[in-house]
Amino acid sequence: MKPRVNLRWSDVAKDSIELAQLVDYYETYNRSEGKSPRTVEWYGEVLNSFVAWLKRQGKPTNLGSVDEMVIREFILALREKRWNGKMLASSTLNNRVRALRAFFSWLAREGYTDTNILANMKPPKVAQTIIEPLTVEEVDRLFSVINQKTVLGARNAAMVALLLDAGLRLSEMVNLKTQDVHLEQRYVKVMGKGAKERIVSFGAACQKILLHYYNHFRVEPAHAGIDNFFLTLDGYPLTEEAVQSLMVRLGRASGIKRLHAHLLRHTYATRFLLNGGDVFLLKQNLGHSTLAMVEHYRHIASREAALLSEPFSPLDRMNLKEMRRQRRNHNGYDGVYPNAGFQRSNGHNGDNGLDKSPKGRSKGSPIPPQPRRASSRGHSQRKA
Repeated sequence: MKPRVNLRWSDVAKDSIELAQLVDYYETYNRSEGKSPRTVEWYGEVLNSFVAWLKRQGKPTNLGSVDEMVIREFILALREKRWNGKMLASSTLNNRVRALRAFFSWLAREGYTDTNILANMKPPKVAQTIIEPLTVEEVDRLFSVINQKTVLGARNAAMVALLLDAGLRLSEMVNLKTQDVHLEQRYVKVMGKGAKERIVSFGAACQKILLHYYNHFRVEPAHAGIDNFFLTLDGYPLTEEAVQSLMVRLGRASGIKRLHAHLLRHTYATRFLLNGGDVFLLKQNLGHSTLAMVEHYRHIASREAALLSEPFSPLDRMNLKEMRRQRRNHNGYDGVYPNAGFQRSNGHNGDNGLDKSPKGRSKGSPIPPQPRRASSRGHSQRKA
């Protein structure tokens, strides 16, 4: 009989532990820390995809065989891979690298590794894309393609209205409980990220649409354990995937191909600021812990406000004679600046910011030269 040995942690062969086992340990750790189910699921997806990639490449999957270079190869594979014909978004790639960094940082803290092998790895830069919130005309088109006289139409209109008027996240909306929707007082109680509860108000127009759905078209729950406000035809809670699919269909029907649930949240934030809302109140309504993201919305709102201020252009209001002559020269002969001198419409209706061309002339074609009118300056002076 072999004598029993009192092993120390330093004597454990940690390098031989399989990564898949450590991923399970990390999931248990995250759950015990109170992280949201979606966050725990996200870490699992990223880390398990890394383990699966190692197996496909024929590389060992034990902890001691993984170093920074192997992980960089995995990141490069993600960058070059096509997903439905498209490259992975820079924000998604950034989040996956952050998940890997968090995992290996935890391994170092728990003593599985001597050092954090990804301590010097920086997440890739995220492309700073300009968010284009929905215009008033697009919102009108969106509601016009929803038949609110049906069960599905009334429900879909209520969801769109609440996302636009309260700025909820998609996950917050599908998990909204009936007891947390206060229709008479016009506010909802939302459980956001980090298990932080907040109260968000909505307006009278949204209240009307919600009441129409709840009083006339909301189906009975499939069983007593279901208390979600938004339900399927069968009485079960809606899933995020179902709403995302709905947004794709609404986008096609309305001609707003860029439509997705989070765009409605962007539109809420932008319109809130344009309507004179306070930045700190917006932070609270959106459930953000810092002002960083709210500042992003403030820049968008500033840009929208700048476009709306064009009708007050000092030079346009002066109507200078020299400016009129230059405009006639450009638009009448060379065709180099076919749209120069046209007023931009502030509706942002997808017409490249230009007023529609007059009838009988194609849009963007040069304006034929106009006969010069006799000046009435002398007559005006005599009259004065």
